[in-house]
Amino acid sequence: MSYFRRYAFLMIFLLSIFITILACGVYGTKIELMKYSPHLTGDLSDYHGKKIYLMNFDNQAQNTSVWYYYSRDKKFTYGGDSLINNYFWYAFRNAMVNLGMEVSKVDRPDPHAPGMWMTMKSFTDEQFVGQVNLQKYGNPFFVKIYTITSEPLAPGEQTPANMEMRAYDMTNKLVEAILTDHEFKHAFFKAESEMAYGR
Repeated sequence: MSYFRRYAFLMIFLLSIFITILACGVYGTKIELMKYSPHLTGDLSDYHGKKIYLMNFDNQAQNTSVWYYYSRDKKFTYGGDSLINNYFWYAFRNAMVNLGMEVSKVDRPDPHAPGMWMTMKSFTDEQFVGQVNLQKYGNPFFVKIYTITSEPLAPGEQTPANMEMRAYDMTNKLVEAILTDHEFKHAFFKAESEMAYGR
């Protein structure tokens, strides 16, 4: 009986590993919190010195897992040792700090800074769709959905290095699309100015 139990446990363990591999795709591309380096090409100098309260990001994308997003054909995964919503939170935090912004977070929020969070709606290697929200004194006042697309890689270009670089490039495009958007900038700078003077 003991032998049968050990055998059954081993088979269940191996089956769970096999199912996990299938669920996560055939090939994995690592994207790491500490490896992402912001590279934004637009003029974002007006953000220097501004305050923002970067709230937690949440993942409501039905085409991802909590750890990975996938290629459109589900053959490749993109993720690392952290939840993917955490990866994008840290990416935005790093980009904003790199711009010279004062970034506060959930454990120590700045009450005089506009709050921002993003809800992941649909994420693949070819398209990111995220909803951005801004709030002032706990009240939401700006909501907009941003969509970022990229051309698919040719089969011969689907190397781990190219796919990793492309994932970081897509992250840069998402950050830049939001921060350079005129509607976002108008809402954010107006709120940041008002909150700085307690209005």
